[in-house]
Amino acid sequence: MAKGYQSYRGRRSAGTRALIALLVLILVAACGFMFAQRYIAYTDDGGMYLDTPFGRFDLPAPSAPAEPEPDAVEPPPPQEPDVNLVKDPAPEPEEPEEPEDLYGERHLAAVSSLPADEAALEAVLTGAGANGFLWQARAPGGQLNYTSALAPAGSVAAGARDAASLQALCAGEDVVAAARFACFHDNVYAFDKANMQPAGICQRNGYIWYDNHNGHWLDPEKEQARAYVISLAVECAQLGFDELVLEEMHYPKTGRLQKIDYSGSQMAKPDALALFLTELREALEPYGTRISLLLSQELLAAGKDEASGEDLAALLPLVDAVYVATGDIPGTQALLTAIAGEEAPALVPLTAAPTAGNWCVSAG
Repeated sequence: MAKGYQSYRGRRSAGTRALIALLVLILVAACGFMFAQRYIAYTDDGGMYLDTPFGRFDLPAPSAPAEPEPDAVEPPPPQEPDVNLVKDPAPEPEEPEEPEDLYGERHLAAVSSLPADEAALEAVLTGAGANGFLWQARAPGGQLNYTSALAPAGSVAAGARDAASLQALCAGEDVVAAARFACFHDNVYAFDKANMQPAGICQRNGYIWYDNHNGHWLDPEKEQARAYVISLAVECAQLGFDELVLEEMHYPKTGRLQKIDYSGSQMAKPDALALFLTELREALEPYGTRISLLLSQELLAAGKDEASGEDLAALLPLVDAVYVATGDIPGTQALLTAIAGEEAPALVPLTAAPTAGNWCVSAG
């Protein structure tokens, strides 16, 4: 052997050693598994255990595989709307209902004296283009133009219309009979000594008060005064009048008003007038007689009068219509609506010629 040289024994690397150790472990595990196979037993619920000569050893149960999550359900695609190729015709708009006209087509002819009979009355109405008449049944001052069974003899005018013949005219077919009816200006009943204190408007000395024309007045607050006026109104309804157009339905406006004794008054003037209208409506209800007010354009524009006690906001809801002498019907209607709103009574304009809607010949 040459000097300086020795035989080569070689070197194993770390990777080789790890591979050998792994193979040994696998071999030992395989042998152990083959050895353990003879001792493996199963329980009723599927579990396993080793039944060896050294005892029983339970084996852990294998975990159940996780169930896969259900796939997300996609929403169904939107349904396409059915296409109606035939278009339905659009519904026709409903025609608005016309407000009911309380008075309808009323054409009243104001007459100063009534015709003798129904035939003569028909001729008058035909000539005026009217279907009814307006006649003064109780005049300012309390004078009655028909024979009455209730009023004092001095209250009935000379040549007054006989009640029976008046009733026949009012009963005419398709004829509207309206009576102008003065209320509290009364020169006879109030002047009677028996009625002054319980019914009349008096002075501080207890004697009946008189206005600039020596006229006397009934006090609307006093029950006897209201009862007397209402009894005459019912008498007119019994004669067949379809409507009473009230005049002088107020306290006196002119004269020495400061001399009137109101010290015993228990209610305000507008309240007394409203009470009268309420009682009058109740009394006339069985006859179906309508109640209207004859007003001036000036009062309608003002709305109230402190001296007379007329407060239209309180009075208009208690009547069916107002009669006003006017040449400006739209303007007058606007005033009426401004006071009473949508529930305003009907407007009957007093005019000398027919107009659209209601009209009345003011001279007869």
